[in-house]
Order: sequence, then structure tokens, then C-alpha cells
Amino acid sequence: MARNQHAVIWTRVSGQPEKMGDLLLSGDQAAFTYTRDYLSSEQPGFCLLGDGRFWGDDSVSYPISERIPVFPRLLSLIPGNNPRNLQRRHYLDLLRKQLGREPPPGVETEWLLLLAGGHGGIGHIDVFTNDIAAESWYDRDTAAGSSATASGNRSQLWHMLKNNVLDEPVAFDPQLIEETLGPTPSVGGMIPKLLVSMTRGDTAANFYPPDTVGKTNVVLKVEPPEYAGLLDLEALCLDIHRQAGFDTPAYSRYDDDGLHFLAVERFDCMSANPLPMESLFSVIATGDHQFRETGDILLDELGNVIDRLAQVVNLAADTGEQLYLRFLMALLTGNGDLHLDNVALLGGVSDCRLAPVYDPAPMRAWPRHNLVSAIPFDPSGYADHGEFFVTLGSSFGLSGQEVQGCLDRALAATADFPDRLMALQRVPERQRLQLRDIVASERALLTSRLA
Repeated sequence: MARNQHAVIWTRVSGQPEKMGDLLLSGDQAAFTYTRDYLSSEQPGFCLLGDGRFWGDDSVSYPISERIPVFPRLLSLIPGNNPRNLQRRHYLDLLRKQLGREPPPGVETEWLLLLAGGHGGIGHIDVFTNDIAAESWYDRDTAAGSSATASGNRSQLWHMLKNNVLDEPVAFDPQLIEETLGPTPSVGGMIPKLLVSMTRGDTAANFYPPDTVGKTNVVLKVEPPEYAGLLDLEALCLDIHRQAGFDTPAYSRYDDDGLHFLAVERFDCMSANPLPMESLFSVIATGDHQFRETGDILLDELGNVIDRLAQVVNLAADTGEQLYLRFLMALLTGNGDLHLDNVALLGGVSDCRLAPVYDPAPMRAWPRHNLVSAIPFDPSGYADHGEFFVTLGSSFGLSGQEVQGCLDRALAATADFPDRLMALQRVPERQRLQLRDIVASERALLTSRLA
């Protein structure tokens, strides 16, 4: 990238659009500078550790690389490089038309993808090429949203999903998709996702552009054929977490014309004032420039991360305990995919807390995802990983009695999980049996270590 690249970050965190500052990519570094007006407002910064209360008039800087080509907080606004990422396919098609050639892999293409779809995503920040583009986007009219239910456009949407998710050779008009859903921003992960709005309580799968007046914003997950039954499993795990007392978003399951959907209500934008939301991966990478991959940290080092974070932000006192409980629940439900992008913080420097449980899919039901933990740990020195997970509680500052309480709570909450799992008839039997055996083994390992 020979020339400096410039963009702007805006926000509606106050309820009204306003410019937050200027973003610059130069050589091997990203820099962000707040406007004086935004600094004086004392509103949340573009990321937790890049808050203006820490940096003032100084530019926030970060050393970029192929792995993290922008500030870590902005990665969630770039479509992930997954085979079924609907947004990446869409924006790469647009770039091909603009460039007249195949967009080359690397920092330049990731930057262009950020500018194309880096607004209206999860959280409180929006990235644009310039202030005029920002003002134009905020002026868009989403009051009617009627085009999303027009039969022709809905048909086009179904054709797009069948083509990109079910691999059916069905043609569709990208322009009509754009009119139907708007410039849908990025949501990462292996499962195709779209940010749309829906009518709460609707029994039909009718989608509208995000922020349509009178509708509820959701993350819409679309089940690919290679993960048949996954959305039923995820819905079950959301129920189990909610019944165990965890904060979880409301959801709805839909089946329509061979397509299967899970619509999870967004908790980052329940009102006109979107909430800051940032993954633990982003927070750690922003604070430690040597951290580039999930494998750069061990599971039992997270407690120390939480302790250090609590020294600079007002973090909820039970964050460590709640995080430990989530890892126990993941172990006992077969969710080996609880990585650092699947745990997030809500709020700013003065009111930071864990986001609700939002992606508890038990991926260990599929052999290729049968990992005990997506975050690595060192089992040496322990009889087995059951002993490790019992001991893990102490790394979050918990006493022996508190660890025992967490174990009792997680074991009780998941006691009927195998029976409820086996009742899910749309989940292939092979996946149900594998998951049942895995969670039975994990329960046995944990209970063998209890006093």
C-alpha cells in the first residue's frame, strides 16, 4: 500500500450521528485521531483501550500486519475470509467491478472491504471513506422497509441464500438484494450470517433492512448443509444458559423452503443509542501488540488479563467468576469453539461488563471441531483436563468454595442436556450420539475431581 489511506469513524452512541475522528493507514501502522469536539464530550472511544481519556489529543497507533491489517476493533467490520461469508462474496464482487480485476489478497483489499461495509455493524462505530459518505448513509430512509416483503425481492433473497448457502445453481440479481437488505455489514464466523430486522413474534421468515422502524434488529444465522441441525443445537444451548441464570438474547427459529434460520436479537442496539461492544480478542490485541493469534495466550492466563483490565476500566466485579462459569458450561455442552471472539465486553471505560452469551453452539458434535477448548491450555502437571478445569477457577481469583459453587451450578444446569439433545430429531443421529458421549465424558472427569 504505497499511499497513505484515509477514512473517518462516526458514531451514534449519543443517539445522534457525530464524527468521532480520522483514521489513517500509513506503511505498517494505523493511527486514529479524535476530533476536539468528540474528546470534550467524554463519550466512549472507538475501542476500550483506545478511549480518549487515555490518549487525549495524541493519536492512537497500532502496528498493522497481514494478520491484523487495521486496529483490532475494526476487524469485526471486515467480512471474514470464510467460505460461506455472504458479505465477503458480495463486496468482493463489487470490488471486481470497480477495479476491473481480481482484488489481490492483502492489507489493501481488507482496507477496501472495511470502507465498503464497515458501517451499521455490531457495536457503536461506523467507518466511511469521508464525512459526506457518512452523512449520506445516516440520512437513508428505513422507515418503510416494504421492499423486503415484495414478492419479487423476497424471491431474489431466497435465490441468493440457496445459491450461496445451499450451493444450488440459482441465479439472482445482486442489485435487488442490495435494495432488500441494504449494504449488510459484516458478521464473522463459519456459519453464514446477516444483520437484518424482523417483526418480533412473527411466525414467518420475513426480513427487512437493519434499523427499519417498528422492527427488531437481529443477527440472522443461516444453516449450511454441512452443519445440519446446528441451529437446533444452538437454540437448545441458549435455553440451557438462560435457565441457568446467564444473560442471553431472545431468539426465534424459522424453517422455510429448505432453508433454516436462527434469528438472535441484537443487544448492542436495543435503542437509538448503540452500545460499545468489543471482543476479548480485540481488547487483548490492542493492549498487547505482540498478541496476534488466539494461540498467543493460554486459558489460565485470562484471569490475569481481567485483573489488569480492571485496573484501568470500571469492570463488573464478578467478571472473572462469570467467565469461568462460561468455560465450564462450554465444556459440559460440547462447545469447544468458545474462542476470544465469542466473548465480548459491553460498555465503555466507566461501565464495562461481559456481553450476554451469544454464540454457544456445541461444535464438538462434528468430529472436525472436536476440540476441548479453542483457547489453548497446558495439560502437563494435571492427571487429566478435568483436573485442569477445576484448578482453572483459582486463576480467576476464586476461592476453593467459590470454585465448588461454580462447578455445582454448571453441573446442575447441564444435567438434562443429554436427554434434551437426543430429542432433537432434525440433528443427525451421528452428531447427537457423538455429542452425548463427549459431554458424558466431560461430566465424569469433572465430578471425579470434586471433594
